[in-house]
Amino acid sequence: MSVAYSPDGQRIISGSYDKTIRIWDAETSAAVGKPLEGHSGWVESVAYSPDGQHIISGSEDKTIRIWDAETGAAFGEPLEGHVSGVKSVAYPPDGQHIISESDYRTIRIWDAETGAAVGKPLQGHTDSIWSVAYSPDGQHIASGSQDCTIRVWDAPRRTFTRYPFSSNPMQPHFYALPDEDGWVHDSEGRLVYWVPPDYRIGLRSHALLTIPPTSPIRSVSLDFKDYAYGPSWTQIFNSAQP
Repeated sequence: MSVAYSPDGQRIISGSYDKTIRIWDAETSAAVGKPLEGHSGWVESVAYSPDGQHIISGSEDKTIRIWDAETGAAFGEPLEGHVSGVKSVAYPPDGQHIISESDYRTIRIWDAETGAAVGKPLQGHTDSIWSVAYSPDGQHIASGSQDCTIRVWDAPRRTFTRYPFSSNPMQPHFYALPDEDGWVHDSEGRLVYWVPPDYRIGLRSHALLTIPPTSPIRSVSLDFKDYAYGPSWTQIFNSAQP
């Protein structure tokens, strides 16, 4: 009922009427691991998170499930709130939220980490919604409905947990989109790093920069494992002195 590629193109996932999700090697076509089982209804939509670490699925059983893409284990409890089958699920480019829609004319937004509902359901279509998608910049959500219309919605703003300055590469603002001047800010509004103009449009979660086809450079990945900012860089600098 639904198929999707992993962000690196090495895997394909499929959601089926048999209530399972399967993972396939995109090059050899071989099945990878065992089917992901847990839904009590057919799986109508599947998608990878932007970093490729998780898989989400929407089912006729009215729930959304999150899976570990490597192990196939269920991640947390099913997301519940829809009153009819979930036809479509999607991540924004930053991976912070999940959107889902059902044939009950509603779109719901979820926190991808906690599974909590974000805000009120989006309502306005007069018939079943069949598909949802995020804009490349994560600012808007588009929905297509059986009422013969497409609607565009403002997406919720990203939220950040407040962390002290450190060299921990998992801080979420490391992967934030740059402002109009190219600067990425931390949760306190302080400057973290600057992105050159040619690389801003394609910025994706986990700092994968997708370059336009006209560029001789296809993609650039930023490695944060040794990255430090704020007071932390002075600690690393001093420790490196003889």
